[in-house]
Amino acid sequence: MRYVIGCDVGSQTMKVVLWSEEGQILGTDTAPYPIDYPQPAWAEQDTSHWWQAMTAVIPHLYQRLGVSPGDIVAIGIDGTVDGFVPVAESGETLSPHFMWMDRRAVEECNAIAAQIDPKRLFQTTGLNLDASHTAAKMLWLKNHRPEIYERSWKFMCSATYAVYLLTGECVVDYSNASSTMVFDVHTRQWSPELLDLMGISADLLPEVRRATDVVGTLRPEAAEALGLSVDTQVVVGCGDEHASCVGAGVIEPGVVADIIGTAEPVCVPAHGPAFDDSQLVETHCHAHPDRWLLENPGFVSGGNYRWFRDNFYPTPKGAEPTSYEVLNQEAAVVPPGSEGLLFLPSMMGAMAPEWNSKARGVFYGLTLAHTRGHMVRAMLEGSVFALRSIVESMQRAGIETKAIRAVAGGAQSTLLRQIRADVTGIPVASLSTAETTVVGAALLAAVGAGVYSDLQEAADRTTRVVEVNEPHAANRAVYDQAYANFLQVYESLKDCYEECTLPVQESGS
Repeated sequence: MRYVIGCDVGSQTMKVVLWSEEGQILGTDTAPYPIDYPQPAWAEQDTSHWWQAMTAVIPHLYQRLGVSPGDIVAIGIDGTVDGFVPVAESGETLSPHFMWMDRRAVEECNAIAAQIDPKRLFQTTGLNLDASHTAAKMLWLKNHRPEIYERSWKFMCSATYAVYLLTGECVVDYSNASSTMVFDVHTRQWSPELLDLMGISADLLPEVRRATDVVGTLRPEAAEALGLSVDTQVVVGCGDEHASCVGAGVIEPGVVADIIGTAEPVCVPAHGPAFDDSQLVETHCHAHPDRWLLENPGFVSGGNYRWFRDNFYPTPKGAEPTSYEVLNQEAAVVPPGSEGLLFLPSMMGAMAPEWNSKARGVFYGLTLAHTRGHMVRAMLEGSVFALRSIVESMQRAGIETKAIRAVAGGAQSTLLRQIRADVTGIPVASLSTAETTVVGAALLAAVGAGVYSDLQEAADRTTRVVEVNEPHAANRAVYDQAYANFLQVYESLKDCYEECTLPVQESGS
């Protein structure tokens, strides 16, 4: 029996899965690690956490399941997109990883806008000119930490760096490359024009290859640390939402992947590059080599929920944090629409209903009659109003959205799935596994190692729909009005975001 390992370098957790060639998910394991927020709108991570987590959970998983390491033929990696870490030629990381939610590079975006029409940039790269994207962060490093920039050998996203630790090779797939803002989404190559315009050397960027290509085998040091054979193959890997689409079987147009994690990417496949004129939805490459994705790369969703739990559900010292199910139960007794309370999920800037780095989170409509449960439900509904704005943009771009597949941690809640169905008017399915991101990474490895011929075959053998939440007509009218109010509150605050947002202060790392 052949096995593969999928490894998800997530925002707050390393997840690994052991998968068999029969399409069975034998087990999973996780290890948490922190995000650092040195200043408002900054988000960083120490990359040493990733290797510590990987070397802890991978051996623990296959040993716990009684699988011989010699039978593990390949490893697939996915990781968070829109971030990078500068790496010296010696392999030393020169700074923390700039995370996807980091929005410090607003001035760099202004400088780019002075050189190229953002609409032209969008038509070339499929991306908005936004501080979340990697090239803007690279320019921030160049402008504010020139000594680090000059010492850099390669800029690596999280999946690229993980593969580099395993193999010593520096590669990136189409999906991760298409999140950088210097990649031509039509030709699927680095854009010489944009690199020249931004003053970024192509030598700093990895080689671009297909997500299922085998990079090589484990370095002896990596094999020893993981307890695996030096013959274990490693594939290029992809971005986390792209892996999630693979694991959810969202490869053909018509089905939307709603990935309810720390962030909430929303994706729908296309056979070619298609563009949303409103630019709420970007055009990326899929992990599948012959597909593209219309996607919103992910407004902060579960991250808001975790913040609320950690700050408003006190935990005694030494005790486990409050279960999210406790929050869900409090929200479930509150009627749809939260009795007029609204939440704008913009605590790290907005990605929906539009892109706005200066937007901030808001509770609107609070009264003395509202409880903590109302605030919890309003947070859940605010994320789904953002989802609805994204789905409607996909529809305006001419892409069919006949079903939604909810995946990742939030998909396990019936309440969360039902709110999504009621707000969007689209059936929402749960799958045999909610953790499709790490499963998708495993399926990349399975195809790369020749266990299956392509990603569709691998997904069909692994994942199935187990339940569908149909929209409740009685709730739709309530949510239509609440959604209209949500949009109106956001629009009304746009001037305030411009005038009241605190500037980023230059200090620290």
